[in-house]
Amino acid sequence: MRYAVYLTPPDGAPLAEAAATWLGRSPFPGPAGPAAAPALALPEVPARYGFHATMRAPFVLAEGRTEADLLAAFEAFAAQRSVLHPVLAIAPLSRFVAFRSDDPALSRAAQETVEAFEPLRAPLTEADRARRSPDKLTSRELDLLERWGYPYVMERFVFHMTLSGPVGESLDTVTAAAKSHFGALDGAPHPLILAIYREDEPGGPFHVIATQNAAASSNSDRSR
Repeated sequence: MRYAVYLTPPDGAPLAEAAATWLGRSPFPGPAGPAAAPALALPEVPARYGFHATMRAPFVLAEGRTEADLLAAFEAFAAQRSVLHPVLAIAPLSRFVAFRSDDPALSRAAQETVEAFEPLRAPLTEADRARRSPDKLTSRELDLLERWGYPYVMERFVFHMTLSGPVGESLDTVTAAAKSHFGALDGAPHPLILAIYREDEPGGPFHVIATQNAAASSNSDRSR
């Protein structure tokens, strides 16, 4: 069983609904439907994880730690954070299509989240290291992998909410299809809340098991 701390639009928010329709699946409870995304977008790749932005990449709990420990730590952490409202725009990211933002508050939030949940993470196994293709990482990314369990953290963090699999030559086509599907939601500000996602078995779908209290956190310090 693995857990992750992600940012997500609240369940029922316009962006959450549009993303679930695009991917054919929501990480929140509810029936799945056929993906509106074209097949060449490989929507099943991001659909497995559910629409999200990674704050703390999937990890196994450390020995002696329980899900109850994680949820208690999450509740305390999330209660001190405000809901973020970044402007999100659809754009290519390497071989993928994603909602992207350069809002510096997102980078700060990611660093805080990585640091806060590090004590709950089990050490990497050799299989974990192999999954990250270490031969393709820079020396700095290898250092980050060993220190934090994931290579794309701290200054290597790039905010994104993935909408496709690795589409390569179809990048422009999938980008245009995504822009058409999301319409006015593209290039607009959206509320994003913290959530715990859980993968019950290897290769299975991730689903939301806890979320930040959006009403309470909206009133917290927005300077974070």
